[in-house]
Amino acid sequence: MHRFLAFLPLLAGILLAGCGTLPPATEPLPSVVGTIVLRQPVRLPDGAVLEIRLVDFTQARQPVVVVERSDTNPGQPPLRFRLAYDPLSIDPQRDYSLEARIVVGGRPRWVLAQAVPVITKGRPVLVEVGLQAAPENP
Repeated sequence: MHRFLAFLPLLAGILLAGCGTLPPATEPLPSVVGTIVLRQPVRLPDGAVLEIRLVDFTQARQPVVVVERSDTNPGQPPLRFRLAYDPLSIDPQRDYSLEARIVVGGRPRWVLAQAVPVITKGRPVLVEVGLQAAPENP
């Protein structure tokens, strides 16, 4: 009985700790969500890599990558994506855009046809990104 009484303060602490509030549920990070389409319908070869970046382009000469992601063998177009970002890394006064391309064998094969502004200043977080065939290098 004496040993049991020695453990009572420890047991009470454990039980009381369990009565506190539950830790907050992890909220999913905000995301830019969309579809990537190719201007010329083609099948992507094995080993194709989809690269997506969220960029702060407020100062066009010095864009800053906020987050980036690459997916090998992403499937066949249209390609759906979700690019999560930390909301603390977004300044509502700055300008952000999405960059995307598809690389095959280390070379860009499909590139961004037009800038896709997102997130701030009333810009969307649900987008369609059009890629076009990259110019051939001699």
